[in-house]
Amino acid sequence: MKTLHVGRRTRLRIGRNALSRLLAQMGSRLISLVLVGVITRYTGSVGLGRYVLITTVLTLSTVFTDLGLGTLLTRETAAAPSLEEQRQLLGRLVPLRMALAGLGAGLLLILSALPVQRAAWNGLGPIAALIGAALLPRAGFEFLSAFLNGLRRFDVSSSVSVAARLAALIGGTLALLRGHGVAAVVIASAAGDAVGIVVYVGILRAWQALPRLKLSSAGWKQTLSTAYPFALTGIIGVAYRRSDVLLLSAWQGDAAAGQYGAAYKLAETMGLIPASLLDVAFPEMAGLASRPGGRERLRRTVRRAAPFLFLVGVALSAVGTVLAAPLVRLVYGIGGAPSGTVATFRLQLWAVPAMFLYLLNGHLLYVLGRQRLVTRAMAVVAAVNVALNLLVIPRWSALGVSGVSLISAFLLWLLLAAQARRALCADEEAV
Repeated sequence: MKTLHVGRRTRLRIGRNALSRLLAQMGSRLISLVLVGVITRYTGSVGLGRYVLITTVLTLSTVFTDLGLGTLLTRETAAAPSLEEQRQLLGRLVPLRMALAGLGAGLLLILSALPVQRAAWNGLGPIAALIGAALLPRAGFEFLSAFLNGLRRFDVSSSVSVAARLAALIGGTLALLRGHGVAAVVIASAAGDAVGIVVYVGILRAWQALPRLKLSSAGWKQTLSTAYPFALTGIIGVAYRRSDVLLLSAWQGDAAAGQYGAAYKLAETMGLIPASLLDVAFPEMAGLASRPGGRERLRRTVRRAAPFLFLVGVALSAVGTVLAAPLVRLVYGIGGAPSGTVATFRLQLWAVPAMFLYLLNGHLLYVLGRQRLVTRAMAVVAAVNVALNLLVIPRWSALGVSGVSLISAFLLWLLLAAQARRALCADEEAV
């Protein structure tokens, strides 16, 4: 009877967290789309391309300086048996995370002074220092979000995330209305992250979960060694998804990057439903895999979920293809989107079913302890992605890059599915 009660409570928690995560991600994505639309209207496709490039560099910098600590924090927080141990964990890891963010910000400051940096990215060098400054609040905000996710309070972390993004939208819009340009939008986003950190501190204090920071670096080497597989996979994953923007901007300019980025923002939105479910399910899956008999239940769940997620992806892609032109006009305004955005958007949409399935198989390999297999698959796909982009960008520009992203998504799904199948078979033989 007790087991049944716990199972029902777990299902209710997953349902609540998944719904909260989905609504928050939809809200955050809507806010992001509104902001992109405002940037397009006030700065044109060149300004949008510059904004996409800046946010890409910021995202890459965040992943590189995180080194897998966010994923490690979520997993270890979920596994900790008491609030006191969770507090101690956060207190040990926050100084390490912020030290890494400070190191990344310092490197960006140095790069901003180099002439080669300014020449390479069409004037990005002078504002690389701004990206470095934005890296610090972004790191703190995302790390505290990871802690709350480990506590299985996705409802709270999602609400704070939406509030921070809304503050960034308001500040960025006001800055554009005053003619301050894209740099001021980046400052507004950093301010939103800072507000989110303040809110998190207040919440943790109210829960009596605010830690005492431990500045000792004695265990940092071991912590980074444990987080390393997550870090490498995250770095390769972001590079695989973002290198196309960097190559396109460097080779074809900001206008081409703006066309691709405008379509990508819309296509990315279609993945919110399964992505939200999988984000919420990750700590639950990890806990299930560690319990006696839990891996068999996990295998059955994954096998049932895969066809459903694929069908959802196909349905979303089909609906999005039909509604592509109205959606582009709605978000960017009539004549506001770069030329070719609709065609680029339609092509990108058909990567959605593969995206759902490679996320599912990737999570499964995570909880089975096969993280290195995910890293290898991501490395192969990233190499293929870059090689194909170098071939298609000179001739087909943003449309060619979208085709490469479609091929890459399906290749990643096939590689991870094969690895997950082997891992499951090996697990069954071991039993």
